[in-house]
Amino acid sequence: MAGALYQQVSRDLLDRISGDGMDKGTMLPSEAELCEEYGVSRITIRAAIAQLVERGLLVRRPGVGTFVTGRSNTARDFNLVGFLEEGRLFTSDPVSNAVITADARLTEALGLSEGAPVRHIRTAVHRDGEPLTVADGYSPDTAEARLSEDDYRRPVASAIAMGIRTRRRVHRAEQTLDPIAATGEVARLLGLAEGTPIIRARRLYFTAKDQPIYYLEVCYHPSRYAFNVDLVLREGGADIGFIPGPEEG
Repeated sequence: MAGALYQQVSRDLLDRISGDGMDKGTMLPSEAELCEEYGVSRITIRAAIAQLVERGLLVRRPGVGTFVTGRSNTARDFNLVGFLEEGRLFTSDPVSNAVITADARLTEALGLSEGAPVRHIRTAVHRDGEPLTVADGYSPDTAEARLSEDDYRRPVASAIAMGIRTRRRVHRAEQTLDPIAATGEVARLLGLAEGTPIIRARRLYFTAKDQPIYYLEVCYHPSRYAFNVDLVLREGGADIGFIPGPEEG
């Protein structure tokens, strides 16, 4: 019964997020308020919210509350889980290092004012001597927050290395994959012809207080990158739309 309850609450919260115009950044009522509203235990509320956090529709900010992410809830959007702390099996060579002014893309991603200084470092990443990716990293250009070339050379992910150096713990990241054409220096560094289709990953890293700290765009060599996903049923998902046959009697 408890499982059925938390799924009912989760579905109702989903309807509210989708239908009541709860915009990105809207804070949910507190756990205590939701317990009173639904007449259920705190454990049930936490399980219901956890389902929506897993789907990327809500995000928890420790000590603050739970907020709507603004992500779409459609069949075309897949929210997957990876690991920030994977070991680095690659060599990264900085190609350029410059201060630029934040454009609309960077102001939105990093929460900066338009025209703010941003550190942009481009690196060519190789594995076993073969070009694998071209990575463009962006961070606020301040002494306490900027990315450095040495962060790419440490044997951990660049975001983790930067967090260790600046004492700002990286807690999570959001990533979007999309197809683009390789052009200019990106095509040259990957050893591809102009216009070759490639995969780009746009990745935004957050601190434990859910503050954006680092934005990264990674362009992958098309023949040296595979996108593999394991699909499993969530708890309780096996019962959705299922009619037992005679053998399940």
